[in-house]
Amino acid sequence: MTTSSERLRELLEHAVRAGQPAAALRAMNALRDELDAFERLQVARALDAGGSFGDVARAIGISRQAAHRRYRDLVNVELPDEEAGPQQRRLVVTSEARAAVTLAREEATAMGAAAVGSEHLLLGIMRCRAPVTSDVLETKGVTLADARRCAQPTLVEGGAEAIAPATGPGGGARGISAYARAVFDLALREATKRGDGYVGVDHLLLASLDDPNGGACRTLCELGLDPEQVRAGVAS
Repeated sequence: MTTSSERLRELLEHAVRAGQPAAALRAMNALRDELDAFERLQVARALDAGGSFGDVARAIGISRQAAHRRYRDLVNVELPDEEAGPQQRRLVVTSEARAAVTLAREEATAMGAAAVGSEHLLLGIMRCRAPVTSDVLETKGVTLADARRCAQPTLVEGGAEAIAPATGPGGGARGISAYARAVFDLALREATKRGDGYVGVDHLLLASLDDPNGGACRTLCELGLDPEQVRAGVAS
C-alpha cells in the first residue's frame, strides 16, 4: 500500500522531472489535491484531539478567523442519525470519515452536482486514503483520476437521480442528497452490526456499495471492477 507521504513524494518528483510543461502542471494539480486532502485530515485529527481553531491557525500560519472559515465544516459533518437507536447515536464518527464526507462535497462541487451522491462519497473516501480502504482499492489498480473520469450517477427507477439543491447552511453543491443520507444510515447500521464503537471510512465504503444502482457501484463497474469483491476485501 502506498502511504500518503509516499504518494506526495511521487507526485512532487513527477512534477519536477516532467519534460513537458503540461505534464508538470497536471502533476502539480494532482499534488495540490493530495495536499489539500492530507491537510484536512490532519486538521480533523487535531480538532478530534481537543485542539482549537486557534491552535490550527498558529500551526499553519493563518488567522483564527481564516482557520474557522476554512475548516469549520470538519466539525459540523455528521452522519444523519435522527432515526438511529440509542446504541447508534453513541457511535463516534472518526476524523477520517468526516474528512471523507468533506472531500466528497468538494468532488460534488467540482463535478457541478447539486448535492453529494454515493459516487462523490467514493471519491472522497479515495482522497482520504485511510489504510483500511485505500489498501483494497489500490491493490485493484484504482486511481483517483480514473475514478473521476468514470464517475457514474445513481440510478433511481431506471434514470439518473434528480437531486434537488439542499436548503439551509451548506446548501447547493455542498448539500447531501436524500440517497446519500440513506447511505449514511446504512453506514451506522453496518458499524452497529459489526459491533464497532465508531463509524469509519470502511463502514462508509461498505454502505456506498450496498446498492448496485448506486453511483459508487456503477463507478466501480465502469472501472471494470466487481463491487462485491471490493466489499468483501473491506469487510474481511
